Amino acid sequence: MSAHPELARRAQLISSLDEKYVSNAVTFAAMHAAGTMIVDGAALRGADGALDRAAIRRRVERLSWFAPAMRQRLVPTPLRLTTPAWVPVTSLDLDYHVRFHDGVEPDDPTRVERFTGRLSPTMDPSRPLWDFEFVELDSGRVAIVMRYHHVVGDAMYGLRIGDVIAGTTPTPEPPEPGDAQFAELGVPPRNSLEVLALAFAQWRERNPGLRQAWRAYWRKSFRMRLRRWGGRLLRPVKNARIARTGLLADVREGRSSAYEVADLAAATRRAYKLGGTVNDLVTAATLIAMARQRPDAETLSILVPISRRGAGDGGVRNDISVVKVSVAASAPLEEIVPSVRAQVQAAVESGGSVVEGAEDWVGYATSVTWGRDERFFGTAPVETVTGWPAGDPRDEVACLACSYRRELVISVTARESVDLPALMAVYRELLAPVPVATATAVATATDAAGAAR
Repeated sequence: MSAHPELARRAQLISSLDEKYVSNAVTFAAMHAAGTMIVDGAALRGADGALDRAAIRRRVERLSWFAPAMRQRLVPTPLRLTTPAWVPVTSLDLDYHVRFHDGVEPDDPTRVERFTGRLSPTMDPSRPLWDFEFVELDSGRVAIVMRYHHVVGDAMYGLRIGDVIAGTTPTPEPPEPGDAQFAELGVPPRNSLEVLALAFAQWRERNPGLRQAWRAYWRKSFRMRLRRWGGRLLRPVKNARIARTGLLADVREGRSSAYEVADLAAATRRAYKLGGTVNDLVTAATLIAMARQRPDAETLSILVPISRRGAGDGGVRNDISVVKVSVAASAPLEEIVPSVRAQVQAAVESGGSVVEGAEDWVGYATSVTWGRDERFFGTAPVETVTGWPAGDPRDEVACLACSYRRELVISVTARESVDLPALMAVYRELLAPVPVATATAVATATDAAGAAR
């Protein structure tokens, strides 16, 4: 980047919504999202049969230029007067961001803990908030565990990064970045005062004229702004207290994970016949699975994220609202799916989050799609994709379903109080399962200390 002195200096304040993901050390640690691609490992090996680490790191480094979020880090403004800002980095520490797991792991769907990212360390908030871990499997395949922080973006934004990392055509050599990529990223400000000046200039550009700027500023009350500023000033003190009390351990411990694979076309047909979408079907199955573990419950509630993205919103990092969906615990699938559809649709039409009543939800359920086209990391075909949910450590269950090609993979993380094998059995019952001969079996793993390997 030093060869391009004409590049603009850039800084972009994060939104108040995004700031909540870094509000304290517990939330920061909990909001690590992960996805795993299992690929044919032959294309990633050198002549000696080992993973070609230099080539892999070179590929990731080049591709990072085409996903600017991978080359940005968060910095505070002076006196923490505003939300933190994204600024470019001049270089990436590839030893930090692209790691290789020592040894070989079994290609066993009952051993998924490594693939959830929870065995990896908490990210350094002063660096770009993503990392990859390449894990060799005894089948010859390779698992690519990709983590990014929720402040970087929501699941839809994360898929955009995934589109860069794994394209729909094989690419023996990664593309070289050019002037367009250098210009889009820019260079970092000289100091924190320039960060604040650049952010103010962007705000004034969005709000030209004194009257419009005045109205924009007072959309939020002075009391709210003062409270948020105080929270930022106290954040280091709160984080130091959290470190002393051991609360961070609760984020990683006491959880287990599993996934189930269903035929996407069959699940889509069943959802349609029941009057809903695949997302509604997965949400309904989660509610029924939890209701069966609460035989005395009369009603059950769960949060369902809703994307607010529209045309031209590609640059928005997080654009999610949530709706609290409540159903009768004894209701059958045929009633719950249309009820979920109606409540979600009402929230979509309302234009905002709809979370009413007590905070009695069991967790959340959502789904994303990565399309039907085969994808490749370089020339290595991506065979299976799992997405691992990030969420509130207090949630009993978090479900993220991901459709890729002809499969729907339902990934679940649950607290130890949940009977996870029984939970996953309900997904097998209610969603159309892949035939046994071609299915990936339910995968379970425990977060107990002895599970780390």
